[in-house]
Amino acid sequence: MQKGPSRFWQGVIAVVVLLALITFVTHRWQYSKALKEISKLYKPSPDTDVTSSPDYNFSQFSGTVWKTKVKTAVAELNRYTGAKDVTLLAPVSFDDADPKYRPPPTMKSFTVLPIGTRLRIERLMKDNGAAGFVSATATLLDATNSESTVFLDPHFLAKNRFVWKGWSSSTNWDVDPDILEKP
Repeated sequence: MQKGPSRFWQGVIAVVVLLALITFVTHRWQYSKALKEISKLYKPSPDTDVTSSPDYNFSQFSGTVWKTKVKTAVAELNRYTGAKDVTLLAPVSFDDADPKYRPPPTMKSFTVLPIGTRLRIERLMKDNGAAGFVSATATLLDATNSESTVFLDPHFLAKNRFVWKGWSSSTNWDVDPDILEKP
């Protein structure tokens, strides 16, 4: 029959296990505290209004009024930071009958707006998070959401190097003529 460790060694083992546990808990707590401090440093700043910046060439496009040629929808979408944005969606983002249908992953519900809804392009906002994307805002001028400010789904805008990176070198701003027209 094998004999277990003596009383002396049992005490030593207990002390070593206790010290290891205290070390583990202390380091976990310090690590957690350090992560909280670091996350405060890396929180993105609020969006920056770059409408007037010559780098984006948006100021001439700002203030233009358009009318929808198709049904659109308003939805509340979450950003990767947890912020919520009210966004005007093109059919590709909400209409499952659209052949290119691809809904935003954070969309839970939406409200469809009628064809002919007018909107005024307002500002160009730069997201100061990791991606640094720019988004146009607009004010809805008709319907139940009258005078509501929304972010525009990129599908409303013509391709340029700021909206559809890599697809165009253009810095000119315009709308997708299949979705919007002059009133």
